[in-house]
Amino acid sequence: MSKMTAAGRPADGLRRAIGLILVAALCVSAVTFYRDALEFPRSPPAGKTSTAPPTAPAPSPATPRSPSSTTAARPAPPSPPRQVKLPKGPGTTEPGVLLMASPLRDGSFDVAEMVILQERVSTVRLSPPDLGIAGARFAKLKPVASQVQMSAGDQPVVVPRGRVDRRLEITLAEPSKQMELRYNLSGVTVRSMPSRAGRALAAITPLALGASNLRVAMMVSGTTVLNIECPGRQGIKEQACAAGRVPHLRAKGELPLNSALIVVQFDLPRT
Repeated sequence: MSKMTAAGRPADGLRRAIGLILVAALCVSAVTFYRDALEFPRSPPAGKTSTAPPTAPAPSPATPRSPSSTTAARPAPPSPPRQVKLPKGPGTTEPGVLLMASPLRDGSFDVAEMVILQERVSTVRLSPPDLGIAGARFAKLKPVASQVQMSAGDQPVVVPRGRVDRRLEITLAEPSKQMELRYNLSGVTVRSMPSRAGRALAAITPLALGASNLRVAMMVSGTTVLNIECPGRQGIKEQACAAGRVPHLRAKGELPLNSALIVVQFDLPRT
């Protein structure tokens, strides 16, 4: 008995040693597995939102996209044109004439003329500009208003051939004291001599004729407009009548209808 007990003790110690080694190995494997498992993707717990980047939702069937909408943005709709605010005074809020002119590329002018008379009339006199006040350099010119559009009150008025190259008597469909004209004014421009190349002068006056006590306000707009003179006024200082700032100039003060003429200095385009 004593021999068997003594011989079994070494065997028991060996088994215990092997068992401890196996337990240690299992512990190391478990720790390694736990660390590696932390790198695996996991589903979010219930009630929490995933931190993964969201995917783009599919377009709704109710709002289909055209094939081009994914490659180029649609251009923005054009903004409505700006409306010019008319000044108070002759032709707009009181009897008189408001003349607004703008130079065109060929040296002619696009003109708008608004008229308010002191009383209703059945006929209106129109005449091409009399440029005598502007001086000898304009004496040989033959001004012509073409493409003339005219209205009296809210009714259109026919101008024969849409042209005013001589004095005309226009009969209105019904008496009116308020009129408007739009036209192209040519034959009023001369080269400024001597001056830099392209510099020009144009003499402008209303087409509408009426009582001499009517007052006229005159405005010229354009990036090529440089200056305005009023040759019908007395004295050099009074003739230099430009007011405002480019590109919107006006004749300072008001002019009587019988001498309402301005000389516009501007540059002709190169092409």
